[in-house]
Amino acid sequence: MPLGIAFLMSSILLCLVLFNTGQTASERSRLINTADAAVYSGLIWQARALNFQAYTNRAMVANQVSIGQLVSLTSWTKYAHVLARNIDYITEYFPVVEPYIEAAERITESIDDVMVNVAETFIPVIDSINGILTRIQQAVYVASFAATPAIVREVVEENDERYNVTTDYAVIGLGENTVAWQNLVRRYEDEEGLQRKADVVNRSKDEFTNGRDLGTSQLLPETPDVLNLGLTRLWLRKEGRTNLISETDGGSTQWEWKAKDTFSLHREDLRLTRRGPRWVHREIPLGWGFRYVNGDFECEQEQETGRSWPWRNSYDGCPRYTRENRRAEMMANRAQEELDAEYNGIRAYNDLRNLSRQNRDPRVALRLEVELPQSDIRTASKIDGLGSDSVPEEELRNGIGEGVFGTEDRMAGEGMAVIASGELFFHPPDDYIPTRRQGRYEIASLFSPYWEVRLKDTPMERVFMSWALRDENLLTDGVSGISAGIEHYIQERQEELTRLRDLEQSLQDQLGNTVDATRRAELETELVAVHSQISYLESTTSNPQMLPEGLQQEMTQGATQAAQVQIDQYAQLTQEYAEEAGEVTIDQFEDEVVDQITGQMQETLEAAVDNAVESVRNSVW
Repeated sequence: MPLGIAFLMSSILLCLVLFNTGQTASERSRLINTADAAVYSGLIWQARALNFQAYTNRAMVANQVSIGQLVSLTSWTKYAHVLARNIDYITEYFPVVEPYIEAAERITESIDDVMVNVAETFIPVIDSINGILTRIQQAVYVASFAATPAIVREVVEENDERYNVTTDYAVIGLGENTVAWQNLVRRYEDEEGLQRKADVVNRSKDEFTNGRDLGTSQLLPETPDVLNLGLTRLWLRKEGRTNLISETDGGSTQWEWKAKDTFSLHREDLRLTRRGPRWVHREIPLGWGFRYVNGDFECEQEQETGRSWPWRNSYDGCPRYTRENRRAEMMANRAQEELDAEYNGIRAYNDLRNLSRQNRDPRVALRLEVELPQSDIRTASKIDGLGSDSVPEEELRNGIGEGVFGTEDRMAGEGMAVIASGELFFHPPDDYIPTRRQGRYEIASLFSPYWEVRLKDTPMERVFMSWALRDENLLTDGVSGISAGIEHYIQERQEELTRLRDLEQSLQDQLGNTVDATRRAELETELVAVHSQISYLESTTSNPQMLPEGLQQEMTQGATQAAQVQIDQYAQLTQEYAEEAGEVTIDQFEDEVVDQITGQMQETLEAAVDNAVESVRNSVW
């Protein structure tokens, strides 16, 4: 009976130990999953914010192009009306076709009036949408400043209320992420930045807006481009295009969409001159149209648009939009019409701060430490009456009372903590299939919505940094354990090397006493293999300082990086955002916590790392 009771009590105690071990492993697994989920969720929010910046930038560019299309259509309908009117003048002497031409003139005039009304109605609407988009874009970016810590904290709390992210390293990780986020994006509202976006708009124009050039064969199918009549050559030429141009005056930039369309009959006659026979060219303008929005300052200033159209100005001083229809363009300049529509031009936008080609792979890291206090871990000691640490008020006669199976929980740092790391990076579609690149590489920008997130391993120096911030003894004890493992590893290598050398000597003795050729060949093969293993072990064991020195380098690097954390800059950013947000309180980033981290980093880290490195040296040598 006593043996049975003793066996039962031992079994129960063993079950409690297994229960505690399982609970600890389960809690750690949940803690890791929670930390990963929090980091991933925070970075996903930032990736969506950057992709939203890209979508809004693209939307604003598309809206600008649509305004250019509306201006182009009004110019084209004006040109069609003028062409029908001029043809009507010519056909006055042909009564058979005159009614049809007059009808075409009235129809084109009506279409032109409708198109002008449509453009004057929708251009201000589209321009207002761009104004809304640029404000929403900035609002989302500013909101991302405080949203990431709030999302991280909410994910952790929703997973388990016992977990917290209030450790010193957690605040540092969120602070570094905020500083990196602030340094990644810039608001472009200066002239150079706006001109860059205008260049994107001009490059994004559709074929109709960019160029409306047609030759004789395109206007009249199955007709040659030039009709050669011997001494006379005839051809038709339709030219038109639309540009977004700007003018800076007094520090402010004005923007204008300008569209021109021309149609001319070209004739060349072969004539005899003093210098011999020459082709004399004549242009007969047939149709033209010129519409713009927001003032025709380009003609007033006689500016050149050299990068897009390197030709000289036309006869009236306006930059030339055509290659051949010069007289028709001059007629268009004289008959120019302004659309009665409000247009504010290119709006401010967000893009990467570093736009150089060297910045091909920008990244934003987020590292988070999630902690579970020892008192909140559900082990057997938390079960009242069975494994609790409480002492019974009075001893029972049978000796079995409350707390008899009590087990003491001990953890380094008075709790359990894990660090999760992730990064935000640019990943265009061509990266999935490298063969699509064809020698090209898309540089990261906020015009491409290809920002993604991934989890990654936490660098060892960051683990050391977390230990030092929690308790300098943790870093010393942890490194001592690592150094003990290194010492045991080196000792095992030495024992293996001794065994192989004994085996080598035994094989050499057998080889000296063996006459059989087959057996000698087998022994020689074994000797070569053993000698190879000995050489490898000697090369890795001859310098045992390599491993501790590598560990020392990692720790020194971790201390250096920790000392360079931009806490002051982060505190300034937090204060600026708090002023912008008004009464919104960012309790995650209070000044007291920042001051505490700054002092602890300067005092604790250096001393703890020095002691840990010295411990490694002493334990190995």
